[in-house]
Amino acid sequence: MAPTKRALTRGAVVVAAALLMAPVTAGSAAAGGSAADGGGSRHVSLLGKWSGFRERIADVEGYRNGPVTLTVREQQGKTFRGVMRWSTPDGPRQDRLVGAFTPGAELMAGADAEGTYSFELLDRNTLDYCYTESGEGFRTTCGRLHRNR
Repeated sequence: MAPTKRALTRGAVVVAAALLMAPVTAGSAAAGGSAADGGGSRHVSLLGKWSGFRERIADVEGYRNGPVTLTVREQQGKTFRGVMRWSTPDGPRQDRLVGAFTPGAELMAGADAEGTYSFELLDRNTLDYCYTESGEGFRTTCGRLHRNR
């Protein structure tokens, strides 16, 4: 018995939905990663010095923009330690941070003593980030960093 037009359409919708929900990245199973490692077989290294420009807004101080540098000197598996440096009207500032990411680096997060980071690795040498602090003097900052080679 031949499938009906309705059954074929329903099957096509299910296949299309499955394809839309499955991300295809360099580390995904669909792009050559293995299921054993969570589909994220690509080795992700954040080691090095990343530089760029940040834009920040704070409740009290308002807008501040300028250069920013993230230096990652230690990475063990999917965790890392680094130092974020930026300029202010009162001189340069820095904070130590720690971070971690899922297999394939689809989800990346970090924290320092006051706030939290989110990261997105666009390619092996381009990293977007946002940082937020809550409470009194709340603020948020975002920027794009490029690894110095």
